[in-house]
Amino acid sequence: MTTTEIADQAATWLDNQHLEGAAFEPLPDRFRPADLAGAYRIQQALVARLRQRGRPSFGWKIALTATTMQQMVGIDRPVGGMIAAPQLHDSPADLPAADYGRICFECEVALRLNRDLTQRGAPFLDEAIRDSVDGVAAAFEVADDRNADYSRLDAFSLIADNAWNAGMVLGEVHGPETLDGLADATALLEIDGAEAGRGVGRDALGHPLQGLRVLADEMTAQGCVLRAGDWVLTGTVIRTQFPSVGQTLVYRHSLLGEVRATVN
Repeated sequence: MTTTEIADQAATWLDNQHLEGAAFEPLPDRFRPADLAGAYRIQQALVARLRQRGRPSFGWKIALTATTMQQMVGIDRPVGGMIAAPQLHDSPADLPAADYGRICFECEVALRLNRDLTQRGAPFLDEAIRDSVDGVAAAFEVADDRNADYSRLDAFSLIADNAWNAGMVLGEVHGPETLDGLADATALLEIDGAEAGRGVGRDALGHPLQGLRVLADEMTAQGCVLRAGDWVLTGTVIRTQFPSVGQTLVYRHSLLGEVRATVN
C-alpha cells in the first residue's frame, strides 16, 4: 500500500473508534507511521472525516510544550493539531460530559490570525508572527483523551488522533495591544470556587507568540496553511484538569479576563 492509502485506512480506524466511543488505543502496528510526516498525514485524513460529519475547523493547537510531556511520549518537540468541533463555544459554556470519552480542560491564550501563514514564510521571524495577530483571548482548550492509558501513549498516535482536541471555550476578545503583557500575566483556575492551579504566561514556551511561531513552523512544514481568521491555542499554563459532572471551572487571566465552563 502507498503511504496515502495507509493514512486513509488509519484515519478510518480512528474515526470508527470515536464513533463507537472506544477508549483511546495507540495505532495498531499495521497503521503505525514511520515518521512525523506520516502521523500528520493520518491526522489530516481524520480531520477531513470529522468535517464530513459536521465538525468544522476553527484553527490550530500546540501540544507537548512541556519537556516532561515530550519525554513521556518519546519526542523532542511540540506538536500540532486542529481545533475541530461542532461549534466554537463562547464563555460561559455548558458542555455535556456524555459527548466525550473523558473531557479535559487546559488554560491557554488564543491568538486570532489576520493573514495566511504558509510554507513560503517559514521559518517565521518574530516580527512576522506578531504582525499576523489581530485578536487575543483567554480560552479553555477542551480535549478528549478517551480514558487513555498514559503509560502506553506515543507521540505518533497522539498526533494522528488530532492531539485529542475537542474544541475550545473563548473568553472576551482583545486587540493586539495586549500582546506585550502576556509573558508576565498570571492565570488562576478555580473549580467550584476552590483553587485548582496557577500559572504565568511565560510557562508556555516563554510567550504565546512563541507558541504560534513554533506551531506555524511545524504545520506549514507538513503542507498546511494557517488561514486568516483561524484561532491558535498556544499551550497551557496550568496542569490539565479532568472535572466531574456538575463542576464549574473558572479561569481568571490577569490581563484578558475570565473564562467559565460547566460540565453537565
